[in-house]
Amino acid sequence: MTDSTNNSQEGNNSLDRESDNYDSMLDELYDLHKQLLQQDLQYSDLVESEQSPDSDNLEIPILTESLNQEIDQEHESRKVFDQAQHHLFEQSDTAPAITEEQINAIVTKLMGRLKPRVEQLLREKIRAKVIERFNQQS
Repeated sequence: MTDSTNNSQEGNNSLDRESDNYDSMLDELYDLHKQLLQQDLQYSDLVESEQSPDSDNLEIPILTESLNQEIDQEHESRKVFDQAQHHLFEQSDTAPAITEEQINAIVTKLMGRLKPRVEQLLREKIRAKVIERFNQQS
């Protein structure tokens, strides 16, 4: 019985030692976590103090001027384009599409081109009808 009592005491002692080891590891992890949080807070405070809301660390005067000029030129060209487009569409609504004189001139020109061909087709049709009538009467 003494052997089993000794074994149980040794088991309890080893469990206590393991528990103490776990507790110490947890304490170390907790301390490390606190240190990391403090470092993170200090770093974020440092970064915030270095950046003032009025200035930009990456601002280079000549680059900023050049960029502003490019933006202004782009706005100006878009404005000109919009005005031209507005003028174009506004003008197409007010101007008549075609006048009566222009229509007559186009019709006359087309008739001048088509007249010989139309006369030839009409002559062939009339001739075919005349021949058909003579054949029916004969």
